[in-house]
Amino acid sequence: MQAVKVFCVNVGNKYSPEYVHKLKAGVNKYLSVPHEFFVYTDHPENYSFAIPIKYDLETWWNKLLIFENVGQCLYFDLDVIIHGPLDNLIKSDFHMITPDWKNPKRAKILEDRPDLGTAFANSSVMSWTDSTNILEHFLDDPEFYMFKYDGDDRYLHHEHAYNSFDNGIIYSYKNNRFKIKEDYSVALFHQKPEIHECLEHDIVKEYWV
Repeated sequence: MQAVKVFCVNVGNKYSPEYVHKLKAGVNKYLSVPHEFFVYTDHPENYSFAIPIKYDLETWWNKLLIFENVGQCLYFDLDVIIHGPLDNLIKSDFHMITPDWKNPKRAKILEDRPDLGTAFANSSVMSWTDSTNILEHFLDDPEFYMFKYDGDDRYLHHEHAYNSFDNGIIYSYKNNRFKIKEDYSVALFHQKPEIHECLEHDIVKEYWV
């Protein structure tokens, strides 16, 4: 089997290099198949496995650059903690997360464009083999898509077809009342608090090492 390519993105100053190295350690521990790890970054001097960004995009939109890669690929946001097996995230078709922790009744609706309300997709974890069409589509008019959509999740949800990962693998740590789901594999620390603000939590002490 050809090595799986695993990506993350660290652009700007929101997250320190520590986040990248902690994520890499988690991947190395829980992904059993041969793999390589890379970070897209505007500070390549901080890493021996860096891919320098080459477009002037707003911070989170740089995530879409990962789709220039083909072959078996995985992506993780930096604000996740891996604590279980990852091999079942490897998919041939483009996969994202269906955030079942969201309440549809509380979804954000844009009054002038209700079709662009909260996307019921989350790109904190993604898997693909060839989704170069996503990046090509975005780079055809990046200013338009960045203006039209309030974030990359909405862009991916409304502009591209995707499949959802199976239930029982990825969960929202915040929406689980800051409790670990031991039988799951990936905890999302989306929104607040950040991982480094939860150093006394058992999940951080045990798995963010």
